[in-house]
Amino acid sequence: MPLTLSTLIPNHDGGIITALQLLLLCVISAILFPFGILIYRIVFPTILSFPWSRSSENSRGRKREKEMTVVFAGSFNPPHWGHFVMIRYLAERYGRVICCIGVNPNKVYDVTPQTRAQILREMLSGSDDGTSCKNVQVEVVTGYIWRYAKTQNASLFFRGIRTWSADGPEEQHLQILNTWGPVLYGPLVWPLKTVFLEGDPRYRRVSSTLVREICADSQRRRDSGEVSRLVNDESLSRWVPQCVVEKVVEAYG
Repeated sequence: MPLTLSTLIPNHDGGIITALQLLLLCVISAILFPFGILIYRIVFPTILSFPWSRSSENSRGRKREKEMTVVFAGSFNPPHWGHFVMIRYLAERYGRVICCIGVNPNKVYDVTPQTRAQILREMLSGSDDGTSCKNVQVEVVTGYIWRYAKTQNASLFFRGIRTWSADGPEEQHLQILNTWGPVLYGPLVWPLKTVFLEGDPRYRRVSSTLVREICADSQRRRDSGEVSRLVNDESLSRWVPQCVVEKVVEAYG
């Protein structure tokens, strides 16, 4: 008896799985496998802990990274030292970094995304340590950032966090949106992998909320004559690079 596909694969009833049944099984597997990958990404997120890994050790890997575009998304409301050291790391490792600030046209902002973007640009071009990030661009994006990232041929999607235990639950909600959004609304667009970048321990106490509170409190104290503008600016420079302290005070004070 000649060997054929149908004679090699028995079914549960002791009969034979036909070629059509096998084809159907392959199609179902091909459909479910990608969904399994996406579910795995959500259940087991990629977290890059400090100290962050450097470029690939082999020359081929380094060359590939230098050809990559990555997106670093955040509200940057306002940007601070924690943001800066993350962006500098990405700029050193990858060829092109796009910092994206999302905007909802139906929402009224106390400080506009355009103002935040300008503060971030000035921070990157004139930081306290003299480091400039020439391969970094800052963009204000209306609509889905994942869709914009696709138009820029980005390879990875980065999010900055203090620690996963502190920011994980909220970030995981956004990760679900960035994972399934392209599939549902793309439609059927393969989503970028999200990498969570844990903060440098030196700046984990820093948050945009803290900087806003310091600015608001400093403004109240200046108005009451308790402290001078110079002293306030010096205290704020612990959290924000000196080159943008004045801009941050002006926007958030």
